[in-house]
Amino acid sequence: MASHEPKYDGTEDKKVEIAHHEIRPSVSASGEKAPDLEAETASSATTDIDAGFDPATVKRTMRRVDRRLLPILSAMYCVSLIDRTNLSLARQANDNKMNAELDLAGTNNHYTIVTLAFFVPYIILEIPSQLGLRAFGARLWLGTAVTAWGAVMVGMGFSPNWQTLAGLRALLGVFEAALFPGATFLISCWYPRRDMARRNTWFYIASSVVGNFASPLGYCFTLMDGLGGISGWGWVFIMFGIITIVIGGLAYIFLVDFPHKSHFLTEEEKDIVLTRIDRDRGDAVPDKLTWRKVVHYCADFKVWLFAFFFMATTLASYSQAYFLPVILATMGFKNVETMLLGTPASAWSIIPGLLGAYVSDRYRHMRAAVIMVNACMLIMGTAMYSQLPLHQKAARYAGVFFAVGGANSNVPLVMAWAQTSIRSQSKRGFYAAVIVAFGGLGGIFASITFMQKEYLKGYPTGIFFTIGCNAAVVLGAAALSAYFRRQNRRADRGEVVLEDSDLFRYQG
Repeated sequence: MASHEPKYDGTEDKKVEIAHHEIRPSVSASGEKAPDLEAETASSATTDIDAGFDPATVKRTMRRVDRRLLPILSAMYCVSLIDRTNLSLARQANDNKMNAELDLAGTNNHYTIVTLAFFVPYIILEIPSQLGLRAFGARLWLGTAVTAWGAVMVGMGFSPNWQTLAGLRALLGVFEAALFPGATFLISCWYPRRDMARRNTWFYIASSVVGNFASPLGYCFTLMDGLGGISGWGWVFIMFGIITIVIGGLAYIFLVDFPHKSHFLTEEEKDIVLTRIDRDRGDAVPDKLTWRKVVHYCADFKVWLFAFFFMATTLASYSQAYFLPVILATMGFKNVETMLLGTPASAWSIIPGLLGAYVSDRYRHMRAAVIMVNACMLIMGTAMYSQLPLHQKAARYAGVFFAVGGANSNVPLVMAWAQTSIRSQSKRGFYAAVIVAFGGLGGIFASITFMQKEYLKGYPTGIFFTIGCNAAVVLGAAALSAYFRRQNRRADRGEVVLEDSDLFRYQG
């Protein structure tokens, strides 16, 4: 008799299992009914999710979804990345004027406290934010969050001391907690597993690359130093805050909700989206996330392993965001150069990011391998920019490209792999919240291990901690991939049921 892995027997889930079979049969352009899910005999790994639909109609429908969903989410996450990380840009502005005015210099750890303040509420509120997303809808919940933290950013520009700045950074974390898990969950509700890596990567890489052009823009804001009696660092926060408020307003207009609530698609197009999701993994119908389910989902070891992968990756990306200007300064680059030279490295990350996403979606059992390659690239780059002799400036700067490319590529790929490894919308939302919360832990570890007192030594504690964590990612991804393959073979033999579905198979 086949065993079940891990099984939840709540009555609400049973209702959802029944409900997803009640989605009406789809009709193609030719008028032919699409096959019912009950009639499918192949595993989900081989089922044609587009069977019975006109290919041109499917392509047109998903392009409409892409245009309505991805650009506005990318813009929202772009300002999210800018607003949580522009602290380092403001600090470097006008020959470190912010250090003197807010007492952030020396060995007092005030800058570390200000950096850390963001992450405590950001981590704590990840799961509660998912409950609000379902209750109020994506447009209202996420649009309000963006607008609110934009107002906080404006307030940061008027901070009279480091304590006020730290308090506002904590409030920033409260509102930003809603966006990233909400956005990744929303994307997963619209696309089948074979499209997730590319869509997640487009969403994240576009946000990251455009966000890094904030450095030249931020430099322009620093030229307003003294205008209205406000220092250049203050104008950095104020102007970026105004931009964020504008993006939040656009979200109220353009952001789409979950597929079953969408109004921009025809009934036929909506049916295509829902049926493809249902054939792929059988969770097109939403089920409510309850605290009982949260306790049950916590027993699944996969979520904690994916969360560690994400934490190790964001450890690198946050350390690059907060400390790269300082690291570049240790290489001998001048003040203005340290504010601008991170942008080309971020732009380069488009290449490994999109290439890895294509391979992951095209060859679905390569998801772990791509993550391992990116982690190795991150390790190599970090070692290059930190350990090579000081006179090898070009080689050390090349290492920055490898490190940034590896980190930026793995952030969306880890999230996509996690989302392809589970069923049910409540579990999908829980996974997104937990994994992104661990991403916040990566920010905390970056703030703690890249210690101000080690600035002149090149932050050796933070550097080697980053390398060690990502070496563990390589080993962990290999082990999880081997486990997934073994479980798939057992499921093929009828020895185990994966994610409470006879048709479900892991990818990786």
